[in-house]
Amino acid sequence: MVILGIETSCDETAVAVIDIQGLAKAPRVKILSNVVASQAKLHAKFGGVVPNLAKREHQRNLVSVLLMALKEAKLRNSKLQIPNPKQIPNSKFKTLNSILEREKELLTQVIKQMLPLRPPAIDVIAVTVGPGLAPALWVGVNFARALGYLWGKPLIPVNHLEGHIYTNLIPQIHEVKSQKSKAKSSPRPITYHLSPITFPALCLIVSGGHTELVLIRGYGQYRVIGETRDDAAGEAFDKVAKMMGLGFPGGPIISRLAERGNPRAFNFPRPMLNTKDYDFSFSGLKTAVLYTLRDPASSGITAKQRNDVSASFEQAVVDVLAKKTVRAARQYRAKTVMIGGGVAANRSLRSQLGEALKQALPNTYYLTPNTSLTGDNALMIALAGYFNRKKKSAWGSVQADANLRLDATSG
Repeated sequence: MVILGIETSCDETAVAVIDIQGLAKAPRVKILSNVVASQAKLHAKFGGVVPNLAKREHQRNLVSVLLMALKEAKLRNSKLQIPNPKQIPNSKFKTLNSILEREKELLTQVIKQMLPLRPPAIDVIAVTVGPGLAPALWVGVNFARALGYLWGKPLIPVNHLEGHIYTNLIPQIHEVKSQKSKAKSSPRPITYHLSPITFPALCLIVSGGHTELVLIRGYGQYRVIGETRDDAAGEAFDKVAKMMGLGFPGGPIISRLAERGNPRAFNFPRPMLNTKDYDFSFSGLKTAVLYTLRDPASSGITAKQRNDVSASFEQAVVDVLAKKTVRAARQYRAKTVMIGGGVAANRSLRSQLGEALKQALPNTYYLTPNTSLTGDNALMIALAGYFNRKKKSAWGSVQADANLRLDATSG
């Protein structure tokens, strides 16, 4: 089964192609392409992602990223099917105009570059429908709908967070290499036997937009047992970085500085550490860091103090995430524990959670995603599409939902 994945939930324009074969519980996946065009530098000047700017950039990037992904997958046919635009029925132009009426810049590129292209040898298109930024999501969804119409292929709507869960199934992968097009792409097709999940499983999803503990009873069976009540963990990382003038995205910068700092230098609070539920809160921790930085004694913060603040803040976040995850794993007798999302790349979180599980639940299987796949990408969407292959839909019925929950995805 050859699946084309499309991801535009935030500020990464991504397209991937995978070929997945074998038994449903132990499939083999060949990664034919995995292309990501990042907008991070563009949004950095604003200190965060600007939704309408992200929408504009997705429109500008999607066609070129798709063509690169098809070329890498050796699915792009250089022979044009219809070299003369006059041969294209007017009804086809009208339908495309209807699908992409809110994405005029993308429409122009689709008509110019996609209409003449022969349909590639794919079976289905998996696309992120939520959660995420509505303007960004709709660009990807409408692009997928246009491709589904042009190529006569069904669509699989995918929950973005479900994609983060399934990145854990890829045992290892080469680091993503940078391309001249400012996109990122895997160097060559590699076949992997996906790691099995022993259920029940628990996944801690931590990113700039989400912090959730998800109980998984089986493939596609999700229950959110805990989530943040205010800031997501990744959002707190970004805001603390901004307080110290470190730039955006701040998470990776904080983590690098933390490696050189003392995690016990500042006694920051661990919000909701001992509550009986599995919810999180990071706004109080963020405020505590702000007050520390505003302290007259901290004026003209030194590099060492910045490292110590980073390390102490990071440790406070890790303590809360690790303790609640281990406690939930014990209560629900999880046989597999996973992490996903951008913050899953954090070395301290990965190692300390693993050590805590080893001490408390030595028989629990601990899965972590490759760090090159913790950020948003379309490979994870294509992979999630495989596990949702029974949800194939006609192109006209797929809609974006910026507030989509994993609970709603269960079925």
